[in-house]
Amino acid sequence: MILRPLTAALLGATLLLSACQNSEERADEFYRSGLALLEAGDADRAAVEFRNVFRYDGAHRDARLRLAEILMEDGDTRGGYGQYLRLAEQYPEDAEVRRRLATIAIAEQNWEEAERHGRAAIELDSEPLEARAIRTALDYRQAAIDEDQAARTEGETAARAILEEDPDNLIARRVVISEELATERFTDALADIDRAIATAPDNIEYSTLKLRVLGTLGETDAIGAHLREMYERFPEDETVQRSLISWYIQQDDYDAAEDFLRGLAGADTGPVEGHVTVIRFLEEARDRDAARAEIDRLVEANADNPENAALYRSMQASYDFQDGERDAAIAQMQRIIADAPADTAQTQRLKGALAQMLVATGNRTGARALVEEILETDTSNVTALKLRGQMLIDSDEPGQAIIDLRRALDQSPRDTETILLLADAHERDGSPELQGERLALAVDISNAAPAESLRYAAYLLGEGRAASARSVLAEARAANPGNIDILLQSARLALEDDSLGLVRGIIRDLELIEDDPRAADAAQSLQTGILLRQGRFDDGLALLEDRAAQQDDAAAAVLAVVRTQLMAGRIGDARAYLDTALEQSPDDPALRQIDAGLATMEGDPERTERILRDLIADEPQALAPVRQLYTLLSSGDRRDEATRVLDAAMEAMPDSRDLKILKAGELEREGNIDGAIALYEALYAENTSNVVIANNLASLLSSHSEDEATLDRAAAVARRLRGTEIPAFQDTYGWIAYRQGNTEEALGYLEAAANGLPEDALVQYHLGMTYAELDRPAEARERLTEALDLAGDRPLPQMETARDTLDGLAPAAPDQEAAPDPAAAPASE
Repeated sequence: MILRPLTAALLGATLLLSACQNSEERADEFYRSGLALLEAGDADRAAVEFRNVFRYDGAHRDARLRLAEILMEDGDTRGGYGQYLRLAEQYPEDAEVRRRLATIAIAEQNWEEAERHGRAAIELDSEPLEARAIRTALDYRQAAIDEDQAARTEGETAARAILEEDPDNLIARRVVISEELATERFTDALADIDRAIATAPDNIEYSTLKLRVLGTLGETDAIGAHLREMYERFPEDETVQRSLISWYIQQDDYDAAEDFLRGLAGADTGPVEGHVTVIRFLEEARDRDAARAEIDRLVEANADNPENAALYRSMQASYDFQDGERDAAIAQMQRIIADAPADTAQTQRLKGALAQMLVATGNRTGARALVEEILETDTSNVTALKLRGQMLIDSDEPGQAIIDLRRALDQSPRDTETILLLADAHERDGSPELQGERLALAVDISNAAPAESLRYAAYLLGEGRAASARSVLAEARAANPGNIDILLQSARLALEDDSLGLVRGIIRDLELIEDDPRAADAAQSLQTGILLRQGRFDDGLALLEDRAAQQDDAAAAVLAVVRTQLMAGRIGDARAYLDTALEQSPDDPALRQIDAGLATMEGDPERTERILRDLIADEPQALAPVRQLYTLLSSGDRRDEATRVLDAAMEAMPDSRDLKILKAGELEREGNIDGAIALYEALYAENTSNVVIANNLASLLSSHSEDEATLDRAAAVARRLRGTEIPAFQDTYGWIAYRQGNTEEALGYLEAAANGLPEDALVQYHLGMTYAELDRPAEARERLTEALDLAGDRPLPQMETARDTLDGLAPAAPDQEAAPDPAAAPASE
């Protein structure tokens, strides 16, 4: 039978309608089945039924909503968030879904997502209490970034009003706690934290926050009790375990800490995780030999348990690697992996450890191959994702690194190493705000651990937020009362701020530390700092001289005395003091180096040169005299001699980074751009996180190449400079933006750079070219003319372009003057 077109169409429509009806019915059946199972308390099977709904109706809102709720309840935040995201894509006007996404993002301090979904939720429906809480949190965060105290106070008031309506609203409670901590109302904060813990007892964040506040208040006994409570509630959390161990150590109760850890570890042949913690504790609290002895004992105890023995043998290899036996350690790891069963979690762990060794030895190709092997078997392996993330950061692919590291963080949300890597990725991506948020989160999760706190404080200082940096260090001092690095950084900031009372308190803390010789030296240095800050130079000098007399290696103290004399304008006294020290130790190279520096201050370059050449002859691998002599000769228009000194030093110290940087600068000045780029490329390959090397490399690549691929590489290297306030970095970033056609973005950076570096011909040239591109001829003419004047006779190829551009500019009217740049000062000033 021939099927006529019309008949076929009608039949097709009928069948299609029937199929649609069947799909809707099947989807509804699965949905109702899921609801029944959920009502009966069988959430796992209910989740299966809700997933079945999507086979017939992928846009079934209620089924996806229920599935998201089940996943969130089960602790699968990533899975739940993913379901809510799908709903937001399918139903972009659904305010409830947007509120849930924003709530999760705020809890995880993922502020980029919180802003995106939170602002959308508020725009869709601003009336619900949850929407008001979200707006309060977002506005409060912005006020904190802006350091707007009035707006922060308004935020706290709004949050308290929300808590009047709903005391269990954790978003509002978080705002109140944040402001109480920021304004040092610690007792009030403690009460609100306890309320948050009562609302969400399984949320470790609030328990960790309570620990920090107790540390700030100096409640030592309460800290111990709270840590034990935390361990009972979160027995598998490594941060809690480490914090409790640290508390025992601070109480000098090493035996109790070891007993506690061994109790956690269980039988020698049992799971390895607890025993690994014991080993790490022994290394930290006892010594490396004690840790090695424990490993050897466990290898022997697990002779009949090859999987456990393999892990402990890998730890032996790790110690060998750290002790310099790198090749032997790598070979041992390869043998262990070859004998291990394929694709087990333990084998993946061993491969991860080997990959880390390969990265450390520069074998990134081998490391990347191992990482890809691991991820083929386990796409969510945290170690592999972190390693790949690190390698992606190093290869200037921060966007891809962020994807991997976020996946790792989903699996292990309290892993501070992952969080710090994310901070690195955001920095490399030119997102300093996101970098700061990750650093703050690392401090929170680690309970203000020293390394995390120092890094966050350094970031805050770089952002000009000294008050916030001091607050971070204050919390770190409370959490780590005997940490010398924290005490010293706190004291440095306190001296700058003339908070001499705080400095005296830190001195007392240092004087209580008896097991580290740095403490006494630091205390004396700070005491001297107080005296000098008060203008009591004679008292300060007496203290410094006493310190120098008591030390066998007194060069540092002698240098401090000389510097102090110079600060007071007493050059003659500085010379007399140094000569006395040299009479006692005439061959001391450090004292002779100080002598060379003082001779320069006295206006005696011949003496300086003689001393430095003698020092280099005595020790050809001494870097400091080479650098000083190179600078002296270069500034005295003796560049050929300076080059000979540098080249000889590079033969003696071929791996010296500092000498390579000097040589690259020299090659650039001579016009050997390819040679300079080659050196910077080598330096960058050694350490891609060095921002100065990154800037110099990107600057040369962008200024001396017309190749699009080279320009793209320059842009990738320079991406981290976005938002910078350093003129040289602004110039690099701005010029690359100009070269890529982003002229408006380039303008702001280049105007700031030209204002900061008014004597730099290339910086003025870059701004002039940008004005020309923007059709601002008067300003372009002014800047390009200035660039030519500054360049003088130097053979800069850009100056020919400047002349051609000037020739092509529209002629100015006789009475037209260049529009003044209010940001730029005349070069003569």
